[in-house]
Amino acid sequence: MSYSKKLEEFVLSVKGGVFFLSPREKLFLKMLDDMGIPEEVVREGVEECYRSINPKRRSKHPLFLCFNSIMDRYENHLRLEAQKIELDWKGRFKKKLELVKHLIETHVQEPTSEEEAERILRDIETSILRKLWKKLSPEERERIMSKFEEFKENREIFGELIKNEVRRTFGVPRLSLYVD
Repeated sequence: MSYSKKLEEFVLSVKGGVFFLSPREKLFLKMLDDMGIPEEVVREGVEECYRSINPKRRSKHPLFLCFNSIMDRYENHLRLEAQKIELDWKGRFKKKLELVKHLIETHVQEPTSEEEAERILRDIETSILRKLWKKLSPEERERIMSKFEEFKENREIFGELIKNEVRRTFGVPRLSLYVD
């Protein structure tokens, strides 16, 4: 999946008064694309984010500060999609665990609800990625951190970028009931 040029044009029109996206903003869009977030969800999140900003300040507001708004929209999107297909969350939970059982060191409790299953999967994914991060050489960790240096002041995005890089390096699948 790759976002269309129309998304970039949309962002520019919402920001107003700018003629191009910064390299950091383009990298942010690439991260969202790598995460598998649909273009229409990104549009909705960006629109919601910039709607809450004074129009005179929009052109100076960095796109990556819309991360929370986009992620909120994405979570709603995933839940709606799951409801449409009457998701077998218990079966998907077991399938996701099966994909990473060789990386899990402890017994995983059986969830009692879909929300709990998603939370458990997120916790497991975070634990696995932290463990794999520690296995990287100091030079490799430094290389990854310097690759995303410009996002360092925004810990949430910086962390997501590093997690995505570790996930890609080790081939760890996304652990979510809703994402394949």
